[in-house]
Amino acid sequence: MKLSINPKHFTQAALWEEPRTITEAIDLVYEAGFRRFDLDASTKEEAEVMAAHLATLDVKVIQSHIPFNRYGKRDTAKVFHDKVMASAEYAKILDSEILVVHGDEFPYDKMLYTAEAALEYNYRFYHDLVDFAVKNGMRVAFENTFQEATILDRPHFGSAVEELCALVDRFDTKFVGICWDTGHARMQYGARENEALLVAGERVICTHVHDNYYNQDLHGFPFTGNVDWKIFMETLAKIGYKGDLSFEFVYDRIPKALAPDYMKILYRSGEYLLHLAP
Repeated sequence: MKLSINPKHFTQAALWEEPRTITEAIDLVYEAGFRRFDLDASTKEEAEVMAAHLATLDVKVIQSHIPFNRYGKRDTAKVFHDKVMASAEYAKILDSEILVVHGDEFPYDKMLYTAEAALEYNYRFYHDLVDFAVKNGMRVAFENTFQEATILDRPHFGSAVEELCALVDRFDTKFVGICWDTGHARMQYGARENEALLVAGERVICTHVHDNYYNQDLHGFPFTGNVDWKIFMETLAKIGYKGDLSFEFVYDRIPKALAPDYMKILYRSGEYLLHLAP
């Protein structure tokens, strides 16, 4: 296993500071030791800027997060589909290997929700993305989610690991797997999170690694929450996982003066996680 990280998050600086540029953020994580990235682009122009900068460094984009539309449902299915496919094109510019998606789309206002209906809907919705990935030597990873009471109490497909496995198996191709999100697993399963990881098994092809506590999806620094990292690393070994440990941070805003030291400790924490694997 190797370490990777989402450098785009670190365009955020302290609230009173100007944001970093994307190239500054990439350089920040690079100088700390990270050489493998979870990186996506919002436009073709942004992808080209990032690709040009990445070409000057000895790095690799391992995975890219494709947009999701569950929160607010601002886009129609057609508009969102086009955004998904455009994002995949931008990931191709970055030479990304894996496209990470939330397989939880469903037209609640038009169809009666059942897990079976949601599985079929997501299979059809993401079929074009999988075709794109296959044709371009990429893979698609469906991310485990968690049931949220805040979204009109609607069922959230993919929260149960069995649903996620069924969706992956529906595609029946080595080009489709699971992105295992440690924080989401903790939210959904609590202390049983690693039992669920065993069910996902060899379908897991990439990760989102972060910590949380108080039943909140905080995307925190490892060892600052309730995730049992030793058991997690042992479980990854049990399922034969060979992919990256990919940090995914969202909310922290590190002052520019502290960021280099912060990133070095973060990299060291990743190395420590790797050493916990049997």
